[in-house]
Amino acid sequence: MRAAIKTDKSGEIILQEKELPKLNSDEVLIQVDYCGVCGSDLHAYKHSKGYEFVSKPIILGHEFSGVVVDCLDASYEHLKGKSVIVEPMNYCGKCENCVNGRKSICTQNKVMGLHFDGGMAQFVKTEARYVREIPNGIPLQLAALSEPMSVAVHAVRQSGEISKSDTILVQGPGIIGFFVSVILAQKGAKVYLSGLEKDYESRLSKCQKFGVIPHIVESGNLGEKVDIVFECSGSNAAVKSGFSSLKKGGKAIFVALYEKETALFLTELVRNEVFINTSYGSNPEDFNEAFVVLKLLSEQLMDIMTIYPLTDVSQAFEDGLNQVVLKPVISFC
Repeated sequence: MRAAIKTDKSGEIILQEKELPKLNSDEVLIQVDYCGVCGSDLHAYKHSKGYEFVSKPIILGHEFSGVVVDCLDASYEHLKGKSVIVEPMNYCGKCENCVNGRKSICTQNKVMGLHFDGGMAQFVKTEARYVREIPNGIPLQLAALSEPMSVAVHAVRQSGEISKSDTILVQGPGIIGFFVSVILAQKGAKVYLSGLEKDYESRLSKCQKFGVIPHIVESGNLGEKVDIVFECSGSNAAVKSGFSSLKKGGKAIFVALYEKETALFLTELVRNEVFINTSYGSNPEDFNEAFVVLKLLSEQLMDIMTIYPLTDVSQAFEDGLNQVVLKPVISFC
């Protein structure tokens, strides 16, 4: 099979012929149709700080869709021929966090495509328990975005109840920030999605048809304070500007990961009783709502993806890094 291999050289990904994965009894083999390029893939590609743990060489990719083609255990035969996605966060199911329904922060978690080979190949294996059948009405191409949509669902859940009277700022027009803003708009809130001027044509402008208001950072402040800020940009400057946008008693939800430490003057946050929470990954139940959103908005969401053949995988990564597309997706069809 052909696979995109992340080498131990920063900024290098190459195509190689690999043997088909050998299955264990609890696994299935999936023929991959589409695989999204995630921000985590880009960090691993550039050897960013915080991604030193990533094995190399490795097949990246954890946002993929495909069809189950093989298994060893007869109890999984019913999955053959099914269109599926995979929960990429492998959890133990036994630790305190897992038992309490917080599998996204399992103490033993391993992520497909970062700790072990992922879906940026013609075939991938996974434990059958992580396989999710794609509901009718969601094209395979769009289903590849189920995982980032589940991350956005989880982030919104971490903020508590959303009211139609809420005014919300989402910082960062990458796919997670974009999906967070779409979900919030679907709940009836007034939602701003902020980004840089250079982001407008390729990313920011696409949010308007979902009822989200694009805001260009260089244009200045919003002109009003907000109830909730979702920080999805990973920019240290955005952390501070996000807090300054909040009403007293507002909430700040941190979803992005950061390469640098951020210094904060906590006294002002304490005096304003700012509620701070974080969100990481997603739980199995978050995929259920992710499917609902993808099915509801399937036609409108199709044009947020830029499709690249496997032979152009390096270009897909570079375009993702340079933020000239909203969502690069590799096609194996």
